[in-house]
Amino acid sequence: MGTNNSAANAANAANTDRQNQINASIGQITQAYSSPQRAAQVDQYGQQVGNYLTGQVNSQQATNARNLKFAMARSGLTGGSASVDANTQLGKDYSTALLQASQQAQNAKASLSQSDISAKNQLIGLAQQGSYIGAIPQQVAQAQSASLGAAQTYANPQALGNLFASTAQIYNNEQTAAANRKAQVSPIGSLYG
Repeated sequence: MGTNNSAANAANAANTDRQNQINASIGQITQAYSSPQRAAQVDQYGQQVGNYLTGQVNSQQATNARNLKFAMARSGLTGGSASVDANTQLGKDYSTALLQASQQAQNAKASLSQSDISAKNQLIGLAQQGSYIGAIPQQVAQAQSASLGAAQTYANPQALGNLFASTAQIYNNEQTAAANRKAQVSPIGSLYG
């Protein structure tokens, strides 16, 4: 009977050791995802995406303001009510664009956080099965890198779309009107054209 007890004791000790390793792995995973450093990385990512997209909005706004200014000048509408209305529309488009960029940055941050939660739960599930014991830091680093890669789609300025479509339409209308005026003044085939 002594043999059975020592075999049972050895099995219990091995099981306890394995459970301790699993708990330690889960603790490492939880600590890595709950660390202030990771929270700071997620916040910094959201801020960087916001800064990048705001820069894109500012660039689009500058281009549209310049186009609008020249379109109004070509049409002889500078300083008139049409120019005021066009600039008011530009301001509205700009405000809307900044709001969209801010929302996109918040979505990027939320996407990264959600991806981290999914990766954390997956790693904990694997650790509970006894997988990856001893390789947790490497697995966490790979999972966090994959989370960041998945969230990168929000840093795409094309995702914002054409933020100044209304202002661009005003510009296009003025360009068309200028071309029509030119065609009326000097028609094709005119001796003076």
